[in-house]
Amino acid sequence: MTATDIPEAVRDLLAAISETLTLPDPSSDRMDMVRYESCVSERVHLIQMAVRDILNGTAAHGVQWEADYLRKKAADRPPRYRTPEQYLADLHQLAGGGEAR
Repeated sequence: MTATDIPEAVRDLLAAISETLTLPDPSSDRMDMVRYESCVSERVHLIQMAVRDILNGTAAHGVQWEADYLRKKAADRPPRYRTPEQYLADLHQLAGGGEAR
């Protein structure tokens, strides 16, 4: 099977699923890990709903709409945790007498 054998709307849905699940790694700070897990859980739930609706035949607006919806919801809820780089930058800022984000 090649990519051209898969209908375009399905390829786009698979790309949207991949994009939705692609998140930066969190810092090792406990709160960042909790926020990361919450973000992952929310995104997995969105994907499960889209896939379930498509498989059940209840995706009233079609596969392309589901792909667009996943992208929109992911963009509406960007990650709210620090990456390792952001965490280190905050530590350096605190060490220099500033305030962390």
